Amino acid sequence: MSRHGPHILSALLVWACLAAFGTGCTESVDTRLRLDRPFAIYGLINPRADTHGVRVFEIKSTIKLIEPNPIDALVTSTLLQTGEQLVWRDSVIQLSDGDYRHVYWAVFKATGDETYRLEVMRSDGETSTAVTTIPGEVSLEVLEPDTLKPAEALMPIFVHGNPPTMPRIDVEYVVVGFAEGGSDPIFKSVLINYAGRPTQSDGGFLIEVDLIADYLAIFEEFDHDNVVTTDIIDLREINMRVHVADANWVSPVGVFDQDILVEPGTFSNVENGFGYFGAAYVDSITFRPPLTLIKRAGFYVIGKN
Repeated sequence: MSRHGPHILSALLVWACLAAFGTGCTESVDTRLRLDRPFAIYGLINPRADTHGVRVFEIKSTIKLIEPNPIDALVTSTLLQTGEQLVWRDSVIQLSDGDYRHVYWAVFKATGDETYRLEVMRSDGETSTAVTTIPGEVSLEVLEPDTLKPAEALMPIFVHGNPPTMPRIDVEYVVVGFAEGGSDPIFKSVLINYAGRPTQSDGGFLIEVDLIADYLAIFEEFDHDNVVTTDIIDLREINMRVHVADANWVSPVGVFDQDILVEPGTFSNVENGFGYFGAAYVDSITFRPPLTLIKRAGFYVIGKN
């Protein structure tokens, strides 16, 4: 086994890695889980990558530091359309607190609409399974905005394709402010959550980035910052990241609140186990709105404020 596995876990699973199975406790603690289930698994297949990974945790009567020794788990995936099966390899990653994680990985290329079954089997035959279907490809396009409506500053972005779910949409504003009482520029990145805002249209989904509403949120953040002033907020660019996931990637509580979803069993597609094994990828686009909309929203425009 490798002590340093490949970097194969997506940011989409950050919440999952904080689950009770992954705590770095120095003492054993009682678990309230059903101990008759063999494994908890967290991972995904990314159709835009050729290497995929899944964290595997053994369910035992207590939770304690994980050892680097091999665990009793055979991990395989089967492409259901063809029956092709792959055995995933174990790698051990050591965390900064000295704890370890077992990350099983495999190299293959997945494409849209393929369905995979993951099986994690113990030597006594006890098996945890999960099934996922790969989402199809999408592409993002910046459309021409309507600059003639004086009360609006909307930037339309079109998602071409038919994504099963878009559980997370990050609109990142890259802005520049200045230090209080000085002239030193300070670059800041402000994330606005646009999950749930796309509207379906012919051939895809429309996302309208509301510059006015977002500027007010950015202004408020600057106003609560004791370092930067609100006198100048200069918009440099906007980065949009759309997370495309399989059809099962739907939060049972309506939002992706990691404090809720990390509770074992709350959000899971694993049979005879816990966790989530799915399929997902991220598409992104960078743009800068027309100066008319930038100024209308309230951002600083040199010579036009």
